[in-house]
Amino acid sequence: MKRISLILIAIVASFTFVDAQVEQIALEQTVGAFTTESLDLTAGEYQFNIQNKNVDHEVGFVLVPRGKYDQSNHIQAAYVKAPVATGKSSMTSVVKLAAGEYEYFCPLNPTEKYPLRVHADVERIQLGQVPGDFKVRGITLAEGKYQFEIGNNGVDHEVGFVLVPKGKYDASDHIKPAYVKAPVAKGSSELTGIVTLEAGMYEYFCPLNPTPKYSLIVEK
Repeated sequence: MKRISLILIAIVASFTFVDAQVEQIALEQTVGAFTTESLDLTAGEYQFNIQNKNVDHEVGFVLVPRGKYDQSNHIQAAYVKAPVATGKSSMTSVVKLAAGEYEYFCPLNPTEKYPLRVHADVERIQLGQVPGDFKVRGITLAEGKYQFEIGNNGVDHEVGFVLVPKGKYDASDHIKPAYVKAPVAKGSSELTGIVTLEAGMYEYFCPLNPTPKYSLIVEK
């Protein structure tokens, strides 16, 4: 009996680990449009949560390789599990996306076709915050594409992430793809978008914590 219990625990742990690797992406539809007009992702597994906001009939979701719109080219795992009624939402199955160019749309709404790019060469940088501080106090990187994972390690309210060219702190100078996708609650983490960094001097900080400004150097 003890051996069976250990096997069951191992199986549960295994499924928990797999689920943790699947990123969920919320996509909201209004009349004739998606509110998110493009997506940049890294290769991996995703589920899309399709939300119907004020469209007075059911909507859906179609994901295809770029330019291939025939039904035979639909990525069937990306279909919603049920048509999405007004004010409701529905998840797709898990979709494994390789690097490449895709498009998403809803033929029931109908909407235009929006670009979804999956990048293969993106490095992920983990940055944890404690009250009033980042745990990593300065970074040097090579030119390239990056995604930052911002962790809230004990700050008792939501935190965020701002990346700017050195000395430029106005909101208009913020590198928008470097915003986290959602405010980061205590004990959780969130990803930024994908940021293409060229050689130069940058700074990162959190105005919600708040933290000092730290140097991020990008070398050729």
